[in-house]
Amino acid sequence: MTRLFVLFATCCVTVPASAADPPPPLAEKYLWEGRFADGETASLLALDANPKDDETRFGLGMIQFARAVENLGKSLYEYGAVSKKATQPFLRLPVPVNEKPSVISYQALGRVLDAFATDLCRAEATLASIKDDQVKLRLRLAKIRLDFTGAGKERTTLIDLLNELNGGRFDFQKANPEFRVHFDRGDVAWLRSYCHLLSAMVEGYRAVDEEAGFDERVKDIFPKVEAPAKPADRDWVNGLKVVDAPRLRRMRLHLVAVCELNRETWQHIRKETDDDFEWLPHPKQTDQLGLPLTADRIDRWLAMMEQWEGLLKGELLVPSGLIVFVHNNHPKGMGLNVKKLLDEPPTDLLNQDRIREKGIAAKYLEPEVGKKMFDFNVVWGTIQLFDGPFGFAYAARLN
Repeated sequence: MTRLFVLFATCCVTVPASAADPPPPLAEKYLWEGRFADGETASLLALDANPKDDETRFGLGMIQFARAVENLGKSLYEYGAVSKKATQPFLRLPVPVNEKPSVISYQALGRVLDAFATDLCRAEATLASIKDDQVKLRLRLAKIRLDFTGAGKERTTLIDLLNELNGGRFDFQKANPEFRVHFDRGDVAWLRSYCHLLSAMVEGYRAVDEEAGFDERVKDIFPKVEAPAKPADRDWVNGLKVVDAPRLRRMRLHLVAVCELNRETWQHIRKETDDDFEWLPHPKQTDQLGLPLTADRIDRWLAMMEQWEGLLKGELLVPSGLIVFVHNNHPKGMGLNVKKLLDEPPTDLLNQDRIREKGIAAKYLEPEVGKKMFDFNVVWGTIQLFDGPFGFAYAARLN
């Protein structure tokens, strides 16, 4: 969830609108009023009348993304989530205090996350249909309102939400109180990538069985937690059982899309010649957040994405030299095909004891001769490049 809110915080850069500005896009009215369902309907009707209007389509995708966050917040509010005590992804969204929370269960939380992923996929599908390379969506984001209680009375503005997450006001609020950002074609790919990343996280979590001990893990976050129906399985103390294998394939495909869209994002951004309230600026554009991205950082990031993409597509193998750190008797010269592993995973995929004792099944291994290997040094070098007090912020801006 942290990445989700870095997304909000870092894309909100603004100055007051001038008289020469074009009229606000259709989406802004509904985002400001917090009427996301009405905004979705109005946008769809506008697109029926003008199917080539990619500005409206971009606005629709933004509304659908905001609606996904709001729906998640409503669910967390229903169960009385105390976000300040959460470290788990998706549970750190600040919501108002609910004095009469419902009882949450492992199954209920799973349904909440599945609904969030479904909402994200809807937004991503809308954004994916944008074709105009010159599309631009000018939004002032400070007054976007989210209704986490569902009552329509206690709406949270985006700026208040960001300040709560930050523990105080952001420096850029002094010069840019309206939080203006002019989203362009590169940002379409960037937001699509975030939708895929968050969806991949949901699929990965839901693919395995984590019911045992659920009440203990979330007791500080949710006031009322239903005890799990099943006790811990002694055979799985050091591992997680895969209970929905197709989800791991979907996770893999989402992550492949993340890699591909990172490349598409920078292909568009690096072609830009303007300097118009950019969300993701290339090195020759103005950075308004004090986190300038150098050409080296961008190149290294994309090199890392290329490595992950090759691994997830089965074009690169995990070299045997790395696998021996997990299983001492791993056969020399046999690399791991991660695509095969995730598309047809064993039930005990994440059982550490089994991996240490028996290693990786032969069906997932391939001879390294004539094959390209995953280069961990590229990944490690990129991680080190983003080390430091603002390293996470830099990385989250990129994806």
